Amino acid sequence: MANNAMLRPPQRSGKAALVWLLIFILLGSLLLFNGIHPAKVTELDQTEFEAKLAEGAIKTAVVTSETNRVLTIEGKYTVVPPAPAGTAVPQAAGQNEAQYKTRIIYSEKLGELLARTQLKVEAGQDSWWTLIVPLLPVILILVAIYFFTSRQIKMAGRGAMDFGKSRARMIPPDELHVKFDDIAGADEAKEEIQEIVEFLRDPLKFQLVGGRIPKGCLLVGEPGTGKTLMAKAVACEAGVPFFSISGSDFVEMFVGVGASRVRDMFEQARKNTPCLIFIDEIDAVGRSRFSGWGGGHDEREQTLNAMLVEMDGLESRSGVIVLAATNRPDVLDPALLRPGRFDRQIVMDLPDIVGRRKILEVHAQKIKIDDTVDLDVIARTTPGFSGADLANLCNEAALLAARYGREAVSAADMEEARDKVCYGRERRSRRIVERERRLTAYHEAGHALVAIHSEHSTPVHKVTIIPRGQSYLGATFMMPKEDVYTHSRLEMLDEMAVSMGGRVAEELVFGDITTGAAADIDHLTRMARAMVCVYGMTDALGPVKYSDMRAHPHVRIDMPQQDMLGPETAREIDLEIRKLIARAHDRARALLTEYRAQLEKLATALLEKETMSIDEIRQLLDLEPGSENQADNSDAPGETIAPVDEHETVPTNDPA
Repeated sequence: MANNAMLRPPQRSGKAALVWLLIFILLGSLLLFNGIHPAKVTELDQTEFEAKLAEGAIKTAVVTSETNRVLTIEGKYTVVPPAPAGTAVPQAAGQNEAQYKTRIIYSEKLGELLARTQLKVEAGQDSWWTLIVPLLPVILILVAIYFFTSRQIKMAGRGAMDFGKSRARMIPPDELHVKFDDIAGADEAKEEIQEIVEFLRDPLKFQLVGGRIPKGCLLVGEPGTGKTLMAKAVACEAGVPFFSISGSDFVEMFVGVGASRVRDMFEQARKNTPCLIFIDEIDAVGRSRFSGWGGGHDEREQTLNAMLVEMDGLESRSGVIVLAATNRPDVLDPALLRPGRFDRQIVMDLPDIVGRRKILEVHAQKIKIDDTVDLDVIARTTPGFSGADLANLCNEAALLAARYGREAVSAADMEEARDKVCYGRERRSRRIVERERRLTAYHEAGHALVAIHSEHSTPVHKVTIIPRGQSYLGATFMMPKEDVYTHSRLEMLDEMAVSMGGRVAEELVFGDITTGAAADIDHLTRMARAMVCVYGMTDALGPVKYSDMRAHPHVRIDMPQQDMLGPETAREIDLEIRKLIARAHDRARALLTEYRAQLEKLATALLEKETMSIDEIRQLLDLEPGSENQADNSDAPGETIAPVDEHETVPTNDPA
């Protein structure tokens, strides 16, 4: 690699020298053109020519053309300057000569003059050099334009013969530098894809037992989960060439180009077997045909058809394995996913708490951290983070430490970086009137107290009234003790009560309500609708799903299709949603009324400190560790387990 880097500058200097050489040739030709520009020529008529011929002033005569006794003669003659009276002007050889040109009719008189003066008349010949030199600058300009244009076309890969060539870039395995050890938090995916690595290393091992390696493997996962990194690791571990291309590189405005590029890509791969082809964002070209989503597109369908044939057609392509990545497997064509093409799907899921801990260890090695940083705490407080999110978190923490002049990243930097990535940067410069500060303090104190005194709610991590991002005037951060993939009915009811804590606190303290609970109400309504329509958690409607499972992928699954519901059913759904919201409101009001003194104390402390951790809140309210979340929920209905999305925090005080 070092030798290549040393060779690149001379190549660039050679190209620059060639450019300067062309410029010098062009300038020289222009100067030459100006230098050989013919001198001033005097036009003589026949009488003047005969007079100068008689005087002996004509020195040379060259006949350039002759047509019907009409001669065109060019040459030189002597110009005699006027001399002062009584003096003689000496003439030196070659001085005072000028060029002339004349058209005359040949006659006997002219013949006698030529014979008497003994002037030798020569026949002229056109020189090719005299014809080329005036055109030389134009020729050089055209050559330079063609040279630079052809180079640009070839560099862009859009030559007339290369337009249908594949844009896949072959990367040798020694340039990838990615191993399985560099990928943390995806142990199951690495185990499943290990078979492909072993086949590329030793295909005979599988052929002897009659096994057939999958022809294609589809990596499915959320953005930032390491799909591209996993494909690079496979090629690097196997030690085979790696062809990388994006799905959008196949699609062009000209019909047939994408299909030609697919065929050319597989042809190049066959010449370098065994090898690996990686198609990133394959949903750009592999969308389902006749799906009605996004309209028809002949070019995309032809490209997809060519890919289907190349992956499992009549021709054998042993030794070529196709890896593809997408975060939208639901829109791919079924023919692309059948066995024989993409035989298996490997899920690159968001990492769990153990995976996040391993990923943080990998990225923490690239920055300096002090002893206050506990990666276990960071892993617990970042549910739903992908590998890319965690890498960004570590980088933001390092930038914060450098900004404040610290030599190593502290726990405060990591926590601030996490909040910045999730909710935006603190906006301490934002001017907020005292009334709104008090509203925000009581609002957030209401959320925190309801969460503290609810048995099944997510534990509170910290409370702040410092604005963040574009909308938050304050927030209550809640940290789960471990990753949770299902929520019970009691947990969802408590979470709804926590969402109403801010609105109820405003009612109790100020006797009025504000627009700050807009985000709380949206979150509360969606949760209540999911409990009724998706999870069947109400006795009145029972375990019946009232939303369309085959809805458009861009439509939320928790929104029922109203045209599929009868008017009576729709009314019952609305009534059940209102009952759940009213119950959450009553429960929050009862808790805050009981702990009104704690509400006042916590709000006053927030106005003073602006941000308080759960340890500071416990100390302020004289709570023992673990004594919170012990409220009496004996009136709550029986528990029902159902899958539900996690909600890490309760965003509050969203201005209208």
